[in-house]
Amino acid sequence: MILPKKVSEHRFGFWLQWYAAIEIFMMGVMVGIVCSWASPYLAKLSRPDSPLPITDDEAAWFASLINISRPLGAVLGAIFVSTFGTKISTLLIGIPFALGWACFFIVNSVSLIYISRLLSGIGIGWYYSAFPLYIGEISDPKIRGALVSFIMQGILVGTTLGSVMGAYLDIWLFAAISFVPNVIYVITFLIMPQTPYYLVSQHRNEEAARSIQLYNRNADVTTELSNLEKFMATDRQMTFLETLRELNTPINRKTLLMIGTVYAFLQLSGLFTVTAYLETMLIRARVTVITPSFLVIMVNISGVVGSWVAIYTNDKFGRTIMLAISCGGVAIAMTLWGINYCLLDLGYDNPNFQWLSIAASFIYQITLAVGLMPVPTTLTSEMFAPKIKSIAACIINITSGIFAFSASRSYHPMVEYLTEKFVFWIYALLMIITAVYTLTCIPETKGKSLAEIQELLAKRKNSIKKIAVDPKTSLDKV
Repeated sequence: MILPKKVSEHRFGFWLQWYAAIEIFMMGVMVGIVCSWASPYLAKLSRPDSPLPITDDEAAWFASLINISRPLGAVLGAIFVSTFGTKISTLLIGIPFALGWACFFIVNSVSLIYISRLLSGIGIGWYYSAFPLYIGEISDPKIRGALVSFIMQGILVGTTLGSVMGAYLDIWLFAAISFVPNVIYVITFLIMPQTPYYLVSQHRNEEAARSIQLYNRNADVTTELSNLEKFMATDRQMTFLETLRELNTPINRKTLLMIGTVYAFLQLSGLFTVTAYLETMLIRARVTVITPSFLVIMVNISGVVGSWVAIYTNDKFGRTIMLAISCGGVAIAMTLWGINYCLLDLGYDNPNFQWLSIAASFIYQITLAVGLMPVPTTLTSEMFAPKIKSIAACIINITSGIFAFSASRSYHPMVEYLTEKFVFWIYALLMIITAVYTLTCIPETKGKSLAEIQELLAKRKNSIKKIAVDPKTSLDKV
């Protein structure tokens, strides 16, 4: 049966959006593989019989260097978004990852691993600067949360693949296998059409109309194009300094502070640290009922299952609820780890207590997948106006990278001076603070278009002003 034209166009646009998500999912797998590389190989390289023995200090740099170069990747991503649009910037994400893996083809050396980690960090910073904005431009509001949740699954799939390959493969073979998807991605993503936002900003309105029709953003192309032209009108005339001034307006400044605060708390709460050191953590917790390397694989698989749940929950229950639930779950996991290490410090090395770290690992990965992984990225794709979104995403990415580097690089010194139990209890406290902040300060954006979200932020600002002027104003109106 031949579908009516309107229905068939809708289905084509729907599947085009999902094709783009599948492509970016592939890069998410790369991010997960890069991040999970440290967990198996830090444990292997730290052994006395390692072919490339490393010190604890070198291990700390292996884990943290990936974050110190993320700001550079964020800046490069923002520059390419502003100059060539979100599609081209998203396309180029695969290049720094490919160069990073190529370093392992030369010779095994600490210096080249440092360079590889720095290049991979650039790729991660670029990834987070570009793809949320691209998805925000092409996606239907009704499925935007599902698309971002699906893409973020790629990171969890990547961490699973990384833990499996790391357990059984030499470093160079690991790098060779990881190199291939980057090349495939760059080639296959070329067929994606430019986004309507970029084409309108370049005065290419006829192409923009065709792009709108392809993505099926609105059945009435003329109306959608007109609205898009109005929405982007001021963006055409803004210089870099004018963009910074616009970013400093009360609404944009508050939005940047809200999302930046969430990312800062997430990184300081040890999320990247746990990913990098999970196998080492389990070894130090004296988990023996299950081989730590195999347990890491099982934990990562549970995270993939949790990420499938997030595709439904992100749009069904809303961003703020799922983020708060996720923070609570991670806080419970951190608390359990702290209790396990506390018992060990007190001399209770009983195999019956190993369930604490095992349960913590699964709770951590599953609850991480349903909220902390997809929601902040979804908010980044939704809450900024087109004229400032690239620089805003860049600033948020830089902030995230700095705090992630601080948390991962300080893990060893903190453990040395505070011991593991207090480190993880501090992480748990920060997660609880993040949950409270989310519920009280972050607006709900599910199901809203980019224009509607800007209107929502403006209304919240005006409502808060009214309360400041008239304290009797009901908070229910905010």
